[in-house]
Amino acid sequence: MKNIKRTHIYTLSRLVFLTLFIFLVSTGQFQLWLLVYIGGVLVSPILGRVYCGYACPMNTVMRPVEKISRKLGVQRQRLPRWLVNPHLRYVMLVAIVATMALGRGVLGKEIPILPILFVLSVAVTFFMKASIWHNSLCPYSLLLGLGGRFARYSRTVEESSCARTNRCVKVCPVGAVTLSGNEGKARIDAAKCLQCEDCTDICPKSAISYVKKK
Repeated sequence: MKNIKRTHIYTLSRLVFLTLFIFLVSTGQFQLWLLVYIGGVLVSPILGRVYCGYACPMNTVMRPVEKISRKLGVQRQRLPRWLVNPHLRYVMLVAIVATMALGRGVLGKEIPILPILFVLSVAVTFFMKASIWHNSLCPYSLLLGLGGRFARYSRTVEESSCARTNRCVKVCPVGAVTLSGNEGKARIDAAKCLQCEDCTDICPKSAISYVKKK
């Protein structure tokens, strides 16, 4: 019962923020979304990357898109090494800043960066795993990942209860869960974790929960 209630809250939160994002974009006020993002960055050292899991409109749409692409069999399984590189996010950030400067200085208008990145994230996820966008391309993940690394609260595995089923590893959209140690117990990288409910819901032993880190 608790799992169902938690999942409903998670889904409702994502839909509310997606609706807000669509409203701001459709009314030409997409710059205001940066306030939501900044709020996510500020709370990340305490609550982790809750912005990514509960508010990011890109992640909300990417989730069903990835499932659809898998069923259609269009996702590429093998990717070039240069694409699986977290440093690409810095390249994306520089490209964004340069584009904004070009728009203001040469064209004299604001370039709609957020809507462009939104479309790009969906397009990338249709042909590749969502982790490529989250870990290698998304420029917004730089600050969120930094805050998440030192988060006081995060998804945590109770190792004594871990059944080593590997289900949490397979379901994680960003590869934040790994099996490590001599016994192969699951562990979660807080810097990558989107604080979504996937690993918690699939764990047969209820060994994963959102708690204060030791």
